[in-house]
Amino acid sequence: MTVIDPAIAWKLGTALAAGPTQLFAVLAELFTGIPGVRTATFIATAPDKSVTHRIGTSNPVDFPVGNVDPVGDDVWNNTILGEMKPVIGDSVAGMAAFLPETDGLVAMGYGACSCFPIVIAGETRGVVALLGDAGIFTRAVLAQIDTLLPIAALTFTFEGIGNPPLGISRR
Repeated sequence: MTVIDPAIAWKLGTALAAGPTQLFAVLAELFTGIPGVRTATFIATAPDKSVTHRIGTSNPVDFPVGNVDPVGDDVWNNTILGEMKPVIGDSVAGMAAFLPETDGLVAMGYGACSCFPIVIAGETRGVVALLGDAGIFTRAVLAQIDTLLPIAALTFTFEGIGNPPLGISRR
């Protein structure tokens, strides 16, 4: 068994004590430290499951916090929210199988995407979405991601984290 690095543990503990924004920054740094992962985004699920919304990201220019999407009957929502399973597209074709916005991501230079549900007490509270270069999601990289997901889950336990920004109407 490997114990978490003390310096990273201290950084996470300090960020956790400071609140979700600081924790997102540390988590984004850890996820983007995995070879090939260029962007890490954190998405919360509203308590009533009507919408998801972006609550943290390593790339706020292209993926601004606060973006809200309705939960629809599509592959991404059904797999992540319904089946509570990840979606992994390690190529443009793989991404296109679950992301309608694949063309826009390719235009930004991305060739792979993975989205991992954060399941707490039997429900998907959020998602960690990772973008990078085609071919990055090898077994070794997925194993590294798996070690960080339980730590990322801490973010989704903060009070009110699933509530969309004020002024956003739910469908």
